[in-house]
Amino acid sequence: MEQRNDLIRLLQIIFKWKKAIIITTIVVALLACVVTWFFMPNYYKSSVTFYPSNPIMTDRQVLYSQIAGEIEIDYFGSASDVDRILTLAYTSSLVDYVINHFKLMEHYGIDSTKEFARYNVKKEFLKNYKAIETEYGAIEVSVWDQDKMLAMEIANHIVETIDKHNKELLLRDKRMVVKTFQDQVVKKEAYVSTLTDSIAQLRKAGASPEKLLVLDERLESAVEDLNTNRKLLEQNQTAVNTDFSTVHITEAAYPALRKDKPVRSIIVIGITLGTFVFMILLAVITENYKKIKNRLQDA
Repeated sequence: MEQRNDLIRLLQIIFKWKKAIIITTIVVALLACVVTWFFMPNYYKSSVTFYPSNPIMTDRQVLYSQIAGEIEIDYFGSASDVDRILTLAYTSSLVDYVINHFKLMEHYGIDSTKEFARYNVKKEFLKNYKAIETEYGAIEVSVWDQDKMLAMEIANHIVETIDKHNKELLLRDKRMVVKTFQDQVVKKEAYVSTLTDSIAQLRKAGASPEKLLVLDERLESAVEDLNTNRKLLEQNQTAVNTDFSTVHITEAAYPALRKDKPVRSIIVIGITLGTFVFMILLAVITENYKKIKNRLQDA
């Protein structure tokens, strides 16, 4: 019964304030239409979808496997490869590079002489940039801009830059392996040279055949070891110098056919409903002000 009385009281208040509620809601709705249609520019979205490649595809073991199917590998990368690329997508170095490369400070109309110019341009760019993992395990890089062609160019270039940085990370360890083999080859070449000279001198000095046989066997083993290291060095150098991409693009960015945001109808409807509810609350609070005030004083 009390709930029914409260509902009746609410309807009475709404009916009493209906004129103010309706007029205010209509005015705010019209203002929202004007602002969204004339002061909110259109933004176009361009996206690139790709899968990371499996880094092991360019390893020496795979490139020089002797038997087809000897090493079972997946063509696409694992979850750790996805995580690494997503991390690269938000590094300060990449964001700064894109901002400078496409002169986004000037494009966004930000005064470069202002104290927080760099902060503001980064904030604006990151508001219109997103790199996520899709439900199918791919990576989607999206860029929004008022210029649909620029949005496409930035999205494609970001993926190219991510590929470059990711490749550099993967090659860094391989270059260390190559350097290790280079050092080993130099040492083993010096050892073979020293052993060869020693055997030659001992032959001239008339050393015993038994001693020369031992040294010849040692030299043969050293040469075999040297050739093995040279072969491994060559294979690892080939792996480092192989031209490869760390991403497999399934869909490149293209100019959007229609704007992606703002969704003006939703904004206007949201503001209108919000105003309508606010006015009802304002009416209820105003009508019950004295009652609320007395309750607060009694408390």
